[in-house]
Amino acid sequence: MIHLFSLLPIVATLGLFLALRGANLPYLFILTTFLLFCLFHRQYFKLKILLFTFTFLIYYFIGIYTVDQRETVFVAGEQTIYGEVQTIPVIDGDSLSMRLESNKKEVIQIQAYLYDEYEQKQLKSILVGDSCKISGVLSQPLPPTNFGQFDYKRYLYEQNIFWILRPNRAGIQCISTDHQSYFLKLQRWRQNQLRKIEQNISSDFSGIMSALVFGERVMMEGELLEAYQRLGVVHLLAVSGLHVGMIVAASFYMLIRIGVTRERSMEVLLFMLPIYSAIAGAAPSVVRAALMSMVVLLFMRMKLRIPPLLGIVVVYLGYVLINPFIIFQLGFQLSFLVSFGLITSAPVIQRRYNQTGFQLVAITIVSQLISFPIILLHMYEIPILSLPLNVIYIPFISLFVLPLTFISFLIFFFLPTNYNVFLYLLEAVVPIVHQSLLKVAELKWATLIVGKPSTLIMFLFYVSIIYGFVCWEKGGKLWWRTPLLFLSLILLFQLFLPYTDSRAKITMIDVGQGDSFLIELPYRKAVYLIDTGGTISFMNEEWRSRRRAFDVGANIVVPTLKAQGIRKVDRLILTHGHLDHIGGAKALAQGLAIKEVLYSKGPVEGGFERDLLTVLSENGATIHFVNEGMGWSTGGSSFSVLSPVGTEYDLNARSIVLLANVEEVSILFTGDLEEEGERRLVRDYPELQVDILKIGHHGSKTSTTDPFLQQLRPKAAFISVGRNNRFGHPHPDVMNRLEEQEVTIWRSDLNGAVQLLIKNKELNIRTPKGQ
Repeated sequence: MIHLFSLLPIVATLGLFLALRGANLPYLFILTTFLLFCLFHRQYFKLKILLFTFTFLIYYFIGIYTVDQRETVFVAGEQTIYGEVQTIPVIDGDSLSMRLESNKKEVIQIQAYLYDEYEQKQLKSILVGDSCKISGVLSQPLPPTNFGQFDYKRYLYEQNIFWILRPNRAGIQCISTDHQSYFLKLQRWRQNQLRKIEQNISSDFSGIMSALVFGERVMMEGELLEAYQRLGVVHLLAVSGLHVGMIVAASFYMLIRIGVTRERSMEVLLFMLPIYSAIAGAAPSVVRAALMSMVVLLFMRMKLRIPPLLGIVVVYLGYVLINPFIIFQLGFQLSFLVSFGLITSAPVIQRRYNQTGFQLVAITIVSQLISFPIILLHMYEIPILSLPLNVIYIPFISLFVLPLTFISFLIFFFLPTNYNVFLYLLEAVVPIVHQSLLKVAELKWATLIVGKPSTLIMFLFYVSIIYGFVCWEKGGKLWWRTPLLFLSLILLFQLFLPYTDSRAKITMIDVGQGDSFLIELPYRKAVYLIDTGGTISFMNEEWRSRRRAFDVGANIVVPTLKAQGIRKVDRLILTHGHLDHIGGAKALAQGLAIKEVLYSKGPVEGGFERDLLTVLSENGATIHFVNEGMGWSTGGSSFSVLSPVGTEYDLNARSIVLLANVEEVSILFTGDLEEEGERRLVRDYPELQVDILKIGHHGSKTSTTDPFLQQLRPKAAFISVGRNNRFGHPHPDVMNRLEEQEVTIWRSDLNGAVQLLIKNKELNIRTPKGQ
């Protein structure tokens, strides 16, 4: 009967998904598979049909009701909004983000740019619960503009947030108030403790303490947090069942020691757990662990026993009943899947492994297997070293760092920092461990890039994992061979799937005000990347520096390539030395293998260019300085360099101009070529015509002249340009010239990324909206 109830979370999730996202082919496939499973297992058949149908309908209508309740009362444009701060304001350099509940009871996401250091200092005084008047521009979040990109608009909608407010200069005015709810008072206390940690603890350890005690990672350096994520140990920084279990056990022991009865101790813990959940950030893992503990304590108080599996089923069903959209959050998915897996496998682990070390390895393997398809769906790569690192780091964090962190934090309330011996020990040991972690994260082979799996692949992964658990439970000699074979075959299929695609792909990656074009030849015979985009910074004051500085290469280009399962770039063509074309190349070199780099012939100018070429070379790339006349052919496609000549001095004039003939479709990539370079091409290549033109210099009026267009006669054009850019690109004159010649235009600021799928001279267009 317990196993019957253990299927209810699947039924509830299927009902909610249908209501919240609607039916699609993968959903119908999974639903049909589940129904067939129920049909073939006829035990309790009538009860099963009644219970499952009732559960499905209940959660379906809960989902429908939730969607119907989601509506906004605001409109886009200039607004002045009054409200109460709901989340701890995060100030990172010259940026501020927080959430405001307006006086119309709608939550707004605030994203502010800070103009000077004085404004930064003023806004640091904002507390949770403060009443604010904010004037600025209200706009809807953008949907994904690149393939494989995180859908921030959907993420906010699932939290009932429709708008982002970007305040004007000096547009934030807040006053402190004491009329907050108990929850906001707890959040204000939490904010004050985080400030104390930031002010009193060294930057090498403050991020870890804030993460382990309060579930807040904003103080962690971006590079370190990325290393934790890349190596598959980031879950150790989340407040989870381990934290809650330690706190419950320690608190229960202390209460008993001071003379409180067991019954009263349980009642105190039942009261305190929701408070701790709020203090620790109320992340899904915290709420799940707190609710599970409360269910167990409640049954113990009533002198009843509850099977752990039934407990987690009850908690899951209650959680999604209150917050249906939570099923789409990564933290929620991982927390419940791993907990469910560990609970069901615990009897097998205890029966088959007597030694603690073997049990730890078994628990780690179970957790890694259950979580890896979900992590792969979001990260596109498998952390190869995750298992050995977890075996090492789990005892280190749980037995050393975690208890000493809590003890050292509690000492804050009684003794000055100078007397905190445990803190000194942690500040001495943890940074050394982190340096080792950063070194390991730099190893390219530490992860295997697999690409974003389809729903079918995800389903097959979990079928093979469940089959493996069944074989493990049954035991027998070499029980692991068949499940491992199935899992390996699915993984190999995912790895080699791109090499079966007979289409060529040309992708304009949306890198804002910059250029980046990805070329994938049929059957992935070669992968070429033309430019990497880059962020141009006009102000370098120290106060503006961020813990997680945005990098086009690391945040856009590398994830885009990883989502496609690209592990190696055969040729990186850097057209010229301006940052908006080469600024992301360092992150690319550190994230992927690059075989060759083509750089325009001429003197290497500036420190950044020299540093970049050095980094590329140190990461194994062969660098070629190219000029007119060079070219190559691969698998029926040809590439010819038409410029530079090699005597140009202006960087834009030195742009590599590449003529690509892919699947009998010709594309001309022009970098930032301007009028003088266009005149030379017209003069030296009088027969040159192309199907598609990459508009030079982002549509600047100094490029795309009439003689150039009239000779090339393109049918379509790419314009890579930033939204609302300060340069006014593309220039109206350029747009008029293109429209006069009836050229189809794809703009990254309007269309986002655009991918051309080419086969037998036929073109199909794909954008992120249709992914």
